[in-house]
Amino acid sequence: MSNIILLNPTASEETQVKYLSPRLDSLNGKVMGLLDITKNGSDIFLDRLEELICARFEVTDVVRIKKPTFSRPAPVELLSDLADKADFVIEGLAD
Repeated sequence: MSNIILLNPTASEETQVKYLSPRLDSLNGKVMGLLDITKNGSDIFLDRLEELICARFEVTDVVRIKKPTFSRPAPVELLSDLADKADFVIEGLAD
């Protein structure tokens, strides 16, 4: 007879309270950050999104970065750098 091990999937620690950033009044005059998570097609999705947003709003600059791999969270340094450079960020997820 084999042993059965049951795992508890619930978090054992208290979760931290998280807050949403305030909504921007407009995208005009803002720097757009695009985070490519490197899944198939995410670069195509972000290319088109950049085109549409830049045609509709007066975005001053676009900062694009890629995660090293889609299977792991983005490194904190990468996200921190993007947050320092951009007023808002869109993450490209595709397949």
